[in-house]
Amino acid sequence: MGHNGHGSVSVASFRDAVAFLEKAINYERTRDWKYDPNYLGLTRVKRLLAMLGDPHRRYKVIHVAGTKGKGTTAGAAATCLRQAGHRTGLLTSPHLITPQERVRVDDRVIDEEAFRRIVCEIQPYVEQRRREEQMPGPNAQQENERPKPPTYFDMLTSLAFEHFARRRVEWAVVEVGLGGRLDSTSVVDPQCCVITSIGFDHVNKLGNTAEAIAAEKAGILKPGVPLVLGRQPYPAALRTLRRIADEMQCPRQEVGRELKVSAREPMAASAANADAEIGWRFSLTTPETEYRDLSTPLLGKHQLDNLAAAVGALEMARRHAGLQIESSQIADAIAGFRMAGRVEVLQRGPALVLDVAHTVESVDALLEALDTHFPGRPVRVVFGCSAGKNLHGMLARLLPRCASFTATQARLPRALPIDEVTAVARAMGTRALVAGSVKTILDPWEAVQDALAQARRE
Repeated sequence: MGHNGHGSVSVASFRDAVAFLEKAINYERTRDWKYDPNYLGLTRVKRLLAMLGDPHRRYKVIHVAGTKGKGTTAGAAATCLRQAGHRTGLLTSPHLITPQERVRVDDRVIDEEAFRRIVCEIQPYVEQRRREEQMPGPNAQQENERPKPPTYFDMLTSLAFEHFARRRVEWAVVEVGLGGRLDSTSVVDPQCCVITSIGFDHVNKLGNTAEAIAAEKAGILKPGVPLVLGRQPYPAALRTLRRIADEMQCPRQEVGRELKVSAREPMAASAANADAEIGWRFSLTTPETEYRDLSTPLLGKHQLDNLAAAVGALEMARRHAGLQIESSQIADAIAGFRMAGRVEVLQRGPALVLDVAHTVESVDALLEALDTHFPGRPVRVVFGCSAGKNLHGMLARLLPRCASFTATQARLPRALPIDEVTAVARAMGTRALVAGSVKTILDPWEAVQDALAQARRE
């Protein structure tokens, strides 16, 4: 990263662009920060978008919040829109490998040069805000009124919205980063909102009751804009969401009520038939359509609810916002839709499954998926997690199901130290998994290779 004549950092490459963004405050990598308007809020992102000419107003939007399932629901909706011939943007978070993954048009990630160009465009504005922040204000009130520099997530959100506008997207599916009310994505004026299943994650930020978390998620709702509610495991969350939706006069449909999944038939691969096709066959009834004999390669019963929420959102957008989409196009899209990191089968024989579960609810969903689609087959677990997650709760579910357990550690600032994972796993070791068989391998790839070397084909 060099300097140009104005004292600015020159963004000459994609790596420079990523480094420039990462100099901003990044709540995904920071352990301790307060969830309040002084830290978050929409002022910074609104000002940045205004500087770009408000690109988020140039296409129609489906906005997706929730604790679990929002990535799958957003991805499925985008796949269906693309199948129907609409140029479609998709904004998701976090990324698995590169920030480019977050920003897709017609399922192609933003290329490095397009990414770099938009960062160059926002750079002078961001640097000006950063300089102003360093300058002492005459008094505390003016100090507080001065616009703060955008966060990492503000900038990536704005970059996505600008990329969608440049690529002349017709519909964008936008996944909330954290919460809803104060999330950078809440600047959009959506045609439809979705709130998927709500669980207990980020409780130190969003509140430690189902009602408090639901109220934060419901912060994305806009008066009169249709809402699809995913299946809610906590009655208090459902009551809160219904009440807020009614107050805002949002027409709504709910998975399990107006959107009914039926005839669920899992496709499984037992040890005796280790190469069998896996996934689901199912039917879905909505107020408008009867979808019979749908199929999906997604694993886990919970994914059928996520697909139902996506279909509900598309039908709501068709009815209320003039979306052109045929039911047959929706069925075709679902049959081919896959999701990275969500009970993702990377190979068969032996089967290698990658999952980004990081709450007790998502570990339960993962184990149910393994029992359903790989019945009776031993599981070797390679496990690492971030600080601040419910380690004891997750291990209490995983350890009784393990043939072996290997602790590892991602190369990320928020990764929980491997020694902590190992100590808790050994202390909790079940009769089936004696304390001595908890392995510790620091490098995640080595840990996976070691587990595969122990595994038989079935």
